Amino acid sequence: MEQARISGWQMFTVTFYFTAGTTWIVLTSQMIGDAKQYAWLVCIGAFVYGLALALLWLYLSHHFPGKSLVEIAVEALGKWAGGVIALFYILFFIQIASWVTRNLGDFLHASMMPQTPLAFFNIMVLFTCAYAVVKGAAAIAMVTELLTPYLTLAYWVPVLVTLRQWDWQNFHESHIASVWTTVVHTRYAFAFPFMETVSLMMLFPYVRNRLKTSYLLGILASGVILSLSLLCNIGILGVNRSSHLIYPVFVLFREMQFTSFLEHLETILAINVLFIVCLKLSILFYCAVLAICQLFKIEKRHFVAYPLIWVISAYSLLFRNIVENVEWVRDYLFSYYTLYAIFFPLLLLIGAWVKKTRLHGLPQAD
Repeated sequence: MEQARISGWQMFTVTFYFTAGTTWIVLTSQMIGDAKQYAWLVCIGAFVYGLALALLWLYLSHHFPGKSLVEIAVEALGKWAGGVIALFYILFFIQIASWVTRNLGDFLHASMMPQTPLAFFNIMVLFTCAYAVVKGAAAIAMVTELLTPYLTLAYWVPVLVTLRQWDWQNFHESHIASVWTTVVHTRYAFAFPFMETVSLMMLFPYVRNRLKTSYLLGILASGVILSLSLLCNIGILGVNRSSHLIYPVFVLFREMQFTSFLEHLETILAINVLFIVCLKLSILFYCAVLAICQLFKIEKRHFVAYPLIWVISAYSLLFRNIVENVEWVRDYLFSYYTLYAIFFPLLLLIGAWVKKTRLHGLPQAD
């Protein structure tokens, strides 16, 4: 198998862009619609919850140093029971990859090229990501590191310019019913994207140093940035308008104007979205391919990567439209992700504890 090496800084950037990914595009409108002007506070609560779960996953990884999530499952529960858990995680990685593919396709189709078939976007992006997967985890990490300065400046410099349109009155437009009702209605924010970061356990064996620090800081930084992004959308566009737009961030960039001749910056945003989502998709694609290779002892990743393109592409078309996608996220995602982010890791910890207890209970040889 691959002998990749990822530095602590690269792990931080990978975690950051994996967590940010499609979140700031897909969830902005829904969260503002459900939590009103308090959406940014919900995001803060969500990333604190994500950090708590990350500590659980790091604790599990600490008991199995140098092992990926699939390898941990097999070692903790045995070949058959662990293999079943590993298959569930493979399905999990493929599902998330297909949803990310669909989110990107919907964004490009709705905002840039409405006449282009959705399947064309999917296959085009997946072939690019499959090539990245074949090149390996280190290549994906280096590309993420390379793009970080540009993506940061290209997003925040225009946003800072639009702060002159900030209106504090936007934070007094609406009122929520109650705190508990708001938390229940926005529980999807606790699942997507922070529960998804359990996938990065597949990369833990490759991190050379500062795994815990880089992983936790990546989640923390992405949570802070997402909260600030929500805050900017509310302060500039307002609660009512943001909640009725499919992509509020895209509208924010479209209406942005530096000077009389520099406007329509939504094209830059679309390119940045393509970069960020491809980074997240490449990581998920790699996790799925690596998990399959480790479970079934396949040496060459390209034997798995290229056929998997068609599986992910077909799966991404199961939702008929954006509305169905949003309804699934709102109603079922938290419960579904709990299985992979909490239940299975706790099961693996119990399996590891039982195995350790049995080993200690065996009589010592003279």
